[in-house]
Amino acid sequence: MVRFAIDERSVDLNGLDVADARSALLTFLERIREVGAEGHGICYDEDLFLIDLRGGGTFWDLFFPGAELQLDHEDCERAVAVFGTMPKWHELSSPQPMDVEVRIAGGPVETTGSVAWVHAQGGRGLLAAACLSAPHGRTPGRHQVLVGGVDRPVWFVASAKNIECYFRDLLSNFAEAPGDFAALADCAFRDLLFVNNCFDGIRKMSRVCRDLAPDIVAHLSAFSDAGRRIFSERWQDAQAEFGSLHINISDENGATKSDKKAVAERLRIFDGKEMHFWWHSKIEPHRDRIHICPDRVPAGGKIIVGIFCLHLK
Repeated sequence: MVRFAIDERSVDLNGLDVADARSALLTFLERIREVGAEGHGICYDEDLFLIDLRGGGTFWDLFFPGAELQLDHEDCERAVAVFGTMPKWHELSSPQPMDVEVRIAGGPVETTGSVAWVHAQGGRGLLAAACLSAPHGRTPGRHQVLVGGVDRPVWFVASAKNIECYFRDLLSNFAEAPGDFAALADCAFRDLLFVNNCFDGIRKMSRVCRDLAPDIVAHLSAFSDAGRRIFSERWQDAQAEFGSLHINISDENGATKSDKKAVAERLRIFDGKEMHFWWHSKIEPHRDRIHICPDRVPAGGKIIVGIFCLHLK
């Protein structure tokens, strides 16, 4: 599915020095390529190739031999490859925008079909799209966008971290079932790995998924963003380190690790190997646990998330 639209107005290279303009354009093209390579659909507006991007020149003018940015044939081939099979937003199915005049974060009115298209997707819950922007031309993040009298939040992303935050926001606000987490977790928490079917355990927790979603996202975000750093250092400090992030976490005690039933409950198979998920965060003090295994972290691996549950023995 198409999740991203190129924010053509953000690509404006006027005002940048030559080196910065060249770097900004190539970095943006690489970001588009990476997003597409991850399997996300992207669309664009024809204005990207018609508007003045630098000194009166349009997009393809920048690639002419002898042009100011000194882009070479390989750079042009990359650009052709990026846009070669990409659809235009108006070629896609409904919902379609009723207007292309937009106001972003209270700023001036812009004519931009891509942003208007993303705005129109805002009522689709987990399927809501985002604008893929050049970082020099748009402030990344979640901004209110006004189109046709309708004010909605729209995500503008310019980096892998922005994209993670966009997917986390979708899960926090719209996840209704464990399958929603299973579908988007790899995009939202790039520094974690997940045991197959682990999210099914959410059904056994104390509240429905919709109510738990913001808390689950907060815990997984902390594991993904800080977990490798924390577990690369003294594990004795992990509880305090996560506590500073407002995450209550602990290792199991000796009695639990010596109890056969408790051991079996915490055992999972990952990559064909048996692993114990002793470490667990607590959404509430006495219930709703997320069990993780950080054993691979000291060797440069990722934290593995294995169990969602109400409480284990």
